[in-house]
Amino acid sequence: MLGESVRYDGTHKHIEYITQHLAKEFCLISLCPEVAVGMGVPRPPVHLVEVGERIEVLGINNTSCNMTQPLTEYADKIVNNYFDICGYIFKKNSPSCGPKDVKVLNKNGDYEKKGQGMYAAAIIKALPMLPVIDEEDLMVSKNRDDFLSAVIRYSEMKNSYKHNS
Repeated sequence: MLGESVRYDGTHKHIEYITQHLAKEFCLISLCPEVAVGMGVPRPPVHLVEVGERIEVLGINNTSCNMTQPLTEYADKIVNNYFDICGYIFKKNSPSCGPKDVKVLNKNGDYEKKGQGMYAAAIIKALPMLPVIDEEDLMVSKNRDDFLSAVIRYSEMKNSYKHNS
């Protein structure tokens, strides 16, 4: 979303609002978990698959390519190393980064369920109070205003906690 060509097909999804406006008010950190865990650019696409009681991130053309553990471990690394994160803009519909309504393939090969991308789910679970949004919701002014207000409140709460500790 910052203009880096890190998508599975080697393209980008640059969002000028983020780089032209939010970058003036906030320190932005560029993170692509799929690149960080070695999936490369371009890379074979993955999707969420229901496997018994679990949801896993598997290759579309190669189901032996299971990226579930690397993505959740990377989320743990981010949570444990980036203490100043006060909000997160995730990538809509991504099997790694979608915060909601990501298609999940069932055992019959149908998309009948929606879930969270594996990395996003791990971040949200570890930091349940962290304000999160996807880029599509960010472009709706009411959602954006609510998100940015929540980011500021979260930052103030963290700073207050730091100074009182």
